[in-house]
Amino acid sequence: MTSRTLDVAIVQAGELTEDLLGNLARLAALVRTAAAPADDGSTPDLVVLPELITTPYFCTSHDVDRTPWAQTIPGDATDLFGDLARELGCAITFGMFERTDHDVTHNSVVLIDPTGEVLTWRTPDGGSVPAYRKLSLPASKVGDVDIDEKYHFSPGQAPATVDAFGTRFGCVICYDRTFPEYWAVARALGAEVMLAIVSSLGSREDLFLAELQTRALESQTWIIAANRGGPETLNGVTVDYFGLSCVISPSGEIVAQAPAHSSGETLRVTIDLDAVPARRASFPLARDRRPDVLRLLADLTDGTVRAAPLPRPSAVPKEVVG
Repeated sequence: MTSRTLDVAIVQAGELTEDLLGNLARLAALVRTAAAPADDGSTPDLVVLPELITTPYFCTSHDVDRTPWAQTIPGDATDLFGDLARELGCAITFGMFERTDHDVTHNSVVLIDPTGEVLTWRTPDGGSVPAYRKLSLPASKVGDVDIDEKYHFSPGQAPATVDAFGTRFGCVICYDRTFPEYWAVARALGAEVMLAIVSSLGSREDLFLAELQTRALESQTWIIAANRGGPETLNGVTVDYFGLSCVISPSGEIVAQAPAHSSGETLRVTIDLDAVPARRASFPLARDRRPDVLRLLADLTDGTVRAAPLPRPSAVPKEVVG
């Protein structure tokens, strides 16, 4: 029996500017390089780009209204990548600043198939959306940089999956990766491959790979992670994105890894999709998962269930202290 495989190229792009047309031209050139035939003549099935990659990462400031940068789906960015996908004969997935027909803005990921069609993502309730929309929006200080995505975007409503190449993809965007429940839902929806589309910086660099390895072990999925890389300046502030784009197996092994703090890097990997059911059969985490515990978490969070207060510790005799 022929195994199911997926040939993947990751582009660790970065150093974007306020020249949006120039950004698209640079990205197109990088995608062409990533999609070039290998020594054996093979070309990738899928090219993966980072979060919000058609613009500089702009969520470090409220000083300038960036909503004019938001695009509809379809729009200029999806049209360009759709034409490129048809020309190169590969799928392309990328992060973008989305504006819906109702003028709601999202931090989104689009998947365009080799015919240039924008694929539809499915939500758990059977609904459809043109993109995966980031669920958890950070608002915090990362080192010396203030990040506030809540100011710029509305959150997505639910995890979503999309089918392509005989498998099912789930997605997390940057901060989403920190929430194990999003991965668990994607797996329950049938995802075998998780796209981790990232623009990450700061102290989390030290744990980035370990965090993704843990998520791969928990969800027993392939992880294809594309991070922005290198320095980028906007509004007089320079931020250094740490890169480390990678591919991680369902058993948590790092199969490929890009350099740190570098833009324009490309990874090329062929993954065995049949490794997912094999791993799940040999180490059946789903069998032992406790969905009732996740329900309890939801009930505790929304107040349906009240947690009993912890008992006060009894006094410790002074003579045994220390």
